[in-house]
Amino acid sequence: MAKGNARMAAKLFPRTKKRERIDTARDNLSIHKNNNVLTDAYIAWSSLRAFRDKAERMKRFTFGDQWGDAIKTDCGWVSERKSLIDEGVQPITNNMIRGMVRSVTGYFQSNQTEPVCIARERDDQQAGEMMSNTLQYVYQNNSLWGLDSENLSYLMITGAAIFKHWYGERNGVIDIWNDITNHNRAFFDGDMEDTRGWDCSLVGELHDMGLFDVIAKFSQGSRSRADEIRRIYSHVSQESVMDYWGDTLTEDKNRNIDFYGEFQSAYTRCRVIEIWRKEAKERIMVHDYLTAEYYKAEIDDAAALDVENDRRRIEQGSMGIAPHDMRLIEYEWFVDNYWHCYFMSPYGDTLMEMESPYWHGSHPYSFKFFKMYDRQVFPYVEGVIDQQKMINKMYMLQYMILRLQAKGALLVDADSLDRDHGYTEEKLRSDWGKINSMIFWKSDKGKNAPPQAVYASGSTADITNILSMSMKLFEEISNMQGVLQGKAPSAGTPASLYMQQTQNATTSLTELMEAYRELREARDLKNLQMVQQFYTEPRYINVSGGGRSLKNIRYNPQDVRNLKFTVAITESTSSPAYRMIQNDFLLQMMQLRPDMFDPEMVLKLGAFPFADKFLMELESKKQEMAGAGQGLPAQGQGNNVIEGVLGNS
Repeated sequence: MAKGNARMAAKLFPRTKKRERIDTARDNLSIHKNNNVLTDAYIAWSSLRAFRDKAERMKRFTFGDQWGDAIKTDCGWVSERKSLIDEGVQPITNNMIRGMVRSVTGYFQSNQTEPVCIARERDDQQAGEMMSNTLQYVYQNNSLWGLDSENLSYLMITGAAIFKHWYGERNGVIDIWNDITNHNRAFFDGDMEDTRGWDCSLVGELHDMGLFDVIAKFSQGSRSRADEIRRIYSHVSQESVMDYWGDTLTEDKNRNIDFYGEFQSAYTRCRVIEIWRKEAKERIMVHDYLTAEYYKAEIDDAAALDVENDRRRIEQGSMGIAPHDMRLIEYEWFVDNYWHCYFMSPYGDTLMEMESPYWHGSHPYSFKFFKMYDRQVFPYVEGVIDQQKMINKMYMLQYMILRLQAKGALLVDADSLDRDHGYTEEKLRSDWGKINSMIFWKSDKGKNAPPQAVYASGSTADITNILSMSMKLFEEISNMQGVLQGKAPSAGTPASLYMQQTQNATTSLTELMEAYRELREARDLKNLQMVQQFYTEPRYINVSGGGRSLKNIRYNPQDVRNLKFTVAITESTSSPAYRMIQNDFLLQMMQLRPDMFDPEMVLKLGAFPFADKFLMELESKKQEMAGAGQGLPAQGQGNNVIEGVLGNS
């Protein structure tokens, strides 16, 4: 490595004129204005307006509001719902999209998977198993299996799934936390082309916080900063922390969010804008041949490195080391692109800024867009919107036809009514629908015509056909076959055929599930790196075992602090199918090789829900037999002990 690229530095930055160093982020301990960063964030957020509108339409169709699209009528642009109501028709929704989303999330939950850490070196695989258990603890601590199901719904409906992972205090506990970021509050770099998001240069989200929460988070122990924050948010009431804007749990409060927070809880909440942007700065890349360290340093550190090299030359020269064999420090100038974080008020005040504090050196977000093609996002739900609208329209058409058809219409010869006895049209209309009513009229058959009973039967054939058509179209447009919905097969269906039908039905979900798996792996890799960074003390971690029991794992940070891992998503060992296969294998091995696999070993290795209690009973039985002078059972003779335990039970 060259000591420094002097030629390039002299060409780009000649000494004849004074220049400022490249540093797009200016450090400042006081609250200051930074309108350039805020403007970039506003542009990124505004450029997503069409995406948010599309996501809102997908959400409407998923959760039942499927007559809200605007159409042009003689009275101007009105919603389809209002157009039907004006015609005297109550809109009916036959919602199939929500069932489709439930089927996919149900399939995801029934096929539970978990992260597995794989060490780069074979000798470090035992440390990888320890990290896998620690990562499972992070899963359980954050209820990530439930969050994954919820975020998968976001990915299907809106086309975007976003996770934020951070380290800090929550409810009195300092740990690693994972949250879902709403797409209405998030913003991204508008120049992204990589579907993985690796070329992202700006990302962030909008926060609404209480005044005292802002002071506690950003005052940094300074009373003067706290007073300055109070001045910035002087319009926010300090007496109330409640949000009176909108109806709770029934109104979409995220729909009309604006960037500057002018219309949402303006008097009870403080708008804080979190921005992560790639910045550039001149630095030096240092390679210390004595300690084998390779790291980045500031430009000002170059002088100290030169002094250290001079000291080493004298020291190593006195030992007789040739100049070309000396272990010195070499460094090279470069422009470093790094992630810088800003917490800002909507007025451009920088509440706090810092370089990324995480070892991974990136922002704390993981996101995935589906389906992203040619820098555009096409949500999974969007593909069935037109079919859903057609089903609703056909259903309404059939309904209107039935509504306009003659239903029990009565044709009456006006001359046949016996008006002499007060039997008028109103009297006939009233008596016709009554039970056990008697209607009198003049018959042309004479006075000897016998009484005749009249019955009418309603026909439901049309409605049955509509329902049958809807169910068939549901399976066609959503690719949700009966087996994927959990429906029982028809009588006589072979198991092999049913399994093949299930596999064929899930083929259409492969692309979606693979996209979400990539998101989970990216999130879990950042969680893994945060574990290595922040879990600095040995600890015991409780992890649920396959048999629903808790097992204690000792985490030792010294064993994994400097190791490199990759994360893979595999089938969960806690799933019922995996436990059944594991238990069957162990039982078969105990039968085939009783000398190698005794029942006690099988109980310890298996995933039996009663294993712990059984082992305690087994140990108690052994002690009783030893106390009676019978001695402990030999290897392979534990079946007698098991039978004794079962007999006592």
